[in-house]
Amino acid sequence: MLDLLEKRHAPKAPELAGLTVGDVIAMLETFDPSAPLMVQGESGGFEEVLGFRTTGVVLNVNTAEGFGPHDLPDDGARADLVAVVLRSTER
Repeated sequence: MLDLLEKRHAPKAPELAGLTVGDVIAMLETFDPSAPLMVQGESGGFEEVLGFRTTGVVLNVNTAEGFGPHDLPDDGARADLVAVVLRSTER
């Protein structure tokens, strides 16, 4: 039985190409801490970042133009991972 347990492989973490929280922290440390943080607006311009939140996400489920590839899980479905999401407007 012990041999079987030792031969199990740990589940692979999803491979994503984007930044991690650690990457962003390291980058932000190079900027003036009093500078406002903004993101590009949906139709142009810029919006202020109002905060952050964590949410469960399923990976690679959207293919429609204009949608990001990842989304919220359906009700009762399990998320692939927990991500940190920027909150830029009150929605």
